[in-house]
Amino acid sequence: MLRTLVTSLLLIFSSTAVGVSRIPLQELIKHKDIQQVKISPKGTHLAVQKLYDGERILVFMSLKPLEITGILRFRGKEEVGNFYWANDERVVAEVISRKAALEAPVNYGSLFAINYDGSKGKNIFGWAAGERQTGSRIKKAESTYAHATIVDVLRDNDKEILVSTYPWARDWETHGEVYRIDIYSGVRDKVSGLPQVGGRAFTDGHGNLLFANGTDRNGDVELYRKDKVGWSRIDDPLLDRATPVGFDMESNETYLVLDRKRQTEQLIKLDSSGKYSQVFQHGISDISGIIYHPVTDKPLGAYLHPDLPDEHFFDEGDGFAAFFRGLKKAFEGYRISFTSFTEDGSMGILKVHGDRLPGDYFVVNMQTKKVDFLLSSAEWLDPSRLNPMRADAFTTEDGLRIGVYLTFPAGQTEKLPMVVVPHGGPHARDYWGYDRQAQILSQNGYLVLQVNFRGSTGYGDHFFSAGRRQWGGLIQRDIANAVHWAVEKGYADRKRICIFGGSFGGYSALMNPIRYPDLYQCAVGYVGVYDLEMMYRKGDIQRRDRGISYLTRELSENEDFLRENSPLYNTDKLDLPMFIVHGEQDERVPVEHAEALLDKLEEDGKPVKTLIVSNEGHGFYSEENNRRLYTQLLDFLDENIGIGAAEKRE
Repeated sequence: MLRTLVTSLLLIFSSTAVGVSRIPLQELIKHKDIQQVKISPKGTHLAVQKLYDGERILVFMSLKPLEITGILRFRGKEEVGNFYWANDERVVAEVISRKAALEAPVNYGSLFAINYDGSKGKNIFGWAAGERQTGSRIKKAESTYAHATIVDVLRDNDKEILVSTYPWARDWETHGEVYRIDIYSGVRDKVSGLPQVGGRAFTDGHGNLLFANGTDRNGDVELYRKDKVGWSRIDDPLLDRATPVGFDMESNETYLVLDRKRQTEQLIKLDSSGKYSQVFQHGISDISGIIYHPVTDKPLGAYLHPDLPDEHFFDEGDGFAAFFRGLKKAFEGYRISFTSFTEDGSMGILKVHGDRLPGDYFVVNMQTKKVDFLLSSAEWLDPSRLNPMRADAFTTEDGLRIGVYLTFPAGQTEKLPMVVVPHGGPHARDYWGYDRQAQILSQNGYLVLQVNFRGSTGYGDHFFSAGRRQWGGLIQRDIANAVHWAVEKGYADRKRICIFGGSFGGYSALMNPIRYPDLYQCAVGYVGVYDLEMMYRKGDIQRRDRGISYLTRELSENEDFLRENSPLYNTDKLDLPMFIVHGEQDERVPVEHAEALLDKLEEDGKPVKTLIVSNEGHGFYSEENNRRLYTQLLDFLDENIGIGAAEKRE
């Protein structure tokens, strides 16, 4: 039931967690119930992606009154992924699937269309979209073994959408195509081929192709402009690293995010003659998203994330920027973003989220400025009982600014047992916001330290490039320096520190104690890389030329270097309690990494705790398996760095 946003709601959001009882593990491992909410073009209906019996389904609701009008739920292992209103009655949804032994849903690129009353459901693209062709000349839908990305919902055309495809070819070297697809019949017409592998097409928002990108065999990005006879490579080394993000119909200018060498990302605009000018650039942060005009879709501002989330407007957008700032003030301490607007811009769906709020959704009347609560992503989690995340930073010996996030147990800030959680990637990053792992650990008495070490994304090309070929070197030094920083600040007890990470974070969870053996009392590797040589032989990265190029660029082909920087060949330096966790269906980092490491540790006579799960891949998905993981993790931490752990060792 809708309820008006009132002051009391904001007071609940800002209440303190001090003295509040611990949240049970079962509540923290639950997946978010509400995943996405979007409003129909005329504002009469909502499409809500939610979980039902552990599966993602799509629920359609009328807005007034708020009642269910239809449901989309697939059979078997298929679930609803991202979705788009193609017109006022019909939604096109991505179909995500589960392999027989893989719990995490995988997007294979299929598209399914359905009306808001649950009628006329049909596969319109993908392997399941084919129809038998008889003697009739009437075109029918065809099976296609490719991923589809919707690049334009064609607002002026209620029957078709424009998609850019990416073939399933095993070598990942086949070029995709652009199709115009009938959202009712699935019949498609080819518009154009794509000029390069691994990219997509971009339009002006009205169905006209403007650009396409892709990568060459070395993994370098290329940008192409559409012309009358095909595509022309943009002969400008600067623009090769640019990604189109919007178009202004009035000025006929394209907005692009430019990844400049040795700098943070720039937002530029490019006119029809090929001249470009800078619109905005932040000194620390890359651009994490674009804020668009509710009606014209013209870019008005940029989302940023230097430490805490922020926004910058470079266009007031007929008063929209001022209204956005007003909403930010009303929801101070949280991040806001609109998921969708009606076609006339009179209504929108606002998402409010933060470190103690996975996400609440509101209906916003853009004319009256009224904001009404709609749905909560995780209504069982009380923000006042969750722990806030603090942002901070320090400077390395070579002058790099390293951002960190700290999540403290309620009411405690000094001499705490600490769990260091390096992120995966390494070309990824941690963000300020709700973090399940940070909440689980801090709710159980541990300070959580997350480090955006060199090589992390979001801080500019210079910071990104500084991590190249430094997996076992300067990246590990950044993590260790962050630990020393937390100890010197008085936050962490130097005798009670453990490191726990997944993927590249799992690599770091063992590599950091190898490099800095006196720093940790225990280590937990989760779906981690333990043999750099094996990455050239096994896993999905090495299956394509571009993957081999990535490994060569980021690591090395030198055998001595790879072994020197692999946990597998340095187990003699691991003299601390260890816990190794892996999924047998992991395609990114095959379970052979864990098996080889465990064999070597056994050969060395070093005891290790293990959890190998048969029906999981690269990161556990099912709530039951996550319950097993975190229950055993917390027991392991309690034994080694919990209350009295240091005394037990002594």
